Amino acid sequence: MRDNRDDRTLERNYIQRWQFLISEYELVKKKKHPHFRFAQDFYDFHGISRQTFIKYYNRYLQSQDPEAVLPQKRGPKMKSRRTLPHIEQMVVEQRIKGISRYEIYAMLKPELGDATPSPSTIYAISKRHGLNRLTSKMKRKQKS
Repeated sequence: MRDNRDDRTLERNYIQRWQFLISEYELVKKKKHPHFRFAQDFYDFHGISRQTFIKYYNRYLQSQDPEAVLPQKRGPKMKSRRTLPHIEQMVVEQRIKGISRYEIYAMLKPELGDATPSPSTIYAISKRHGLNRLTSKMKRKQKS
């Protein structure tokens, strides 16, 4: 059976199509295209929005690399949004004492400043550690 993991056919076809479109577009801009008088006619004929075409066209012009017309990666950057372990431990310690998420937030705010987790994050941490419901032991600690 053939291994298709490194098959770059789709990329090659995509690059070929965009190179063709770019060459056509440049003829339109020079007013030398045999069929299209305006750029809008070109966009309509090829079924491309003006914004999308200009985005890829400018990207190609800047780098002069045919692979610049390939779609770029999307989505979140590789940055962890998880609360720092020492902050999480502070939340857990306070929650074991039976303190609510809003009180924990108020207690940590002066100490941590902008790094203070929001009440909803404090709740998520509590839930992750199985502390989202008060136990009788927590209630006793809360009273004392």
